[in-house]
Amino acid sequence: MGQTTAPINTRLIDSLAQIILSLTDDERQVLVQKIQSPLLSCEEIQRKREALQKDIVIGVEQLKNGEYVEYNDSSLPSLLETIKMRGKQRLQLE
Repeated sequence: MGQTTAPINTRLIDSLAQIILSLTDDERQVLVQKIQSPLLSCEEIQRKREALQKDIVIGVEQLKNGEYVEYNDSSLPSLLETIKMRGKQRLQLE
């Protein structure tokens, strides 16, 4: 019996290639680092999970205490740009 291979989803590959080509040099560098970095160990995953759970508890308390900012149509674009910038900075640090 011959070995069969799964069909390749060429549309997915083409889409991914287009996305990669549209990245800036910095974004491409971050992608390469992510691909080349080793997978997280079980201990690292557990630490990240615990940190996330603590952040969620803090966030719930802040909501209960009214410690939040409401955004409207004019202030939302600024918030989105800030989030995007912070995300890129975080990715570069990882």
